[in-house]
Amino acid sequence: AVVSTQSTGAKGLTCRQISSLEQHIPLARKIARSPRDLEYFQKGLVAIGNPDKVEAVGRTIAAFGKCCWLLTDHIDLLYRIGVLSSKSGSPVSKWSKISNWLWLLGYLGSILLYLRQLSIVEDQILEAQRTFIGNGLAESMNEEEIDVQAAELDKLKELRFSIWVDVIREFLDCGIPAGSLGLMSMSSGSFAGVLSSCVGAYQVGKSL
Repeated sequence: AVVSTQSTGAKGLTCRQISSLEQHIPLARKIARSPRDLEYFQKGLVAIGNPDKVEAVGRTIAAFGKCCWLLTDHIDLLYRIGVLSSKSGSPVSKWSKISNWLWLLGYLGSILLYLRQLSIVEDQILEAQRTFIGNGLAESMNEEEIDVQAAELDKLKELRFSIWVDVIREFLDCGIPAGSLGLMSMSSGSFAGVLSSCVGAYQVGKSL
């Protein structure tokens, strides 16, 4: 269809332009996110010193996983555009595979971090309910004090919900590298990516 369209003048030009655009958009995205390597690297260094060991592990895996993902993604880019070459043939598929594994590792680290945060918030909610209701403090409080305590409990429950949304978004994001690695079908991975974008849009809309 592409060949036949190219021979029909203006339609062929449009087809070539679209084809060129499809090839260059991914390259432009790779170049645009180059500075984020250092950002993730810095986050990883900070995460190592976190006193909460579980959170430290999650943050470190997430930060260094995404840092190394971008680094290998850039190497993959250099081979694709011909800046780097190899005598043994094009190693694009090898670097692409390494990049996707590191990408997936970064998401798994983020999920571990969010689950840790979820555990902490869940404990805070249970403690607040136990103190407020179980010890009968509500009976000795005036209406204003009860409203303040109830508002604090509502804030914790809202935080718990937002963390769960983060977990779902990161889990769906895993579908993109998982699809590229053959751990699931590409169509399923792409669909998971679309759902993740919808969740992200919901979070942005809610924050406005």
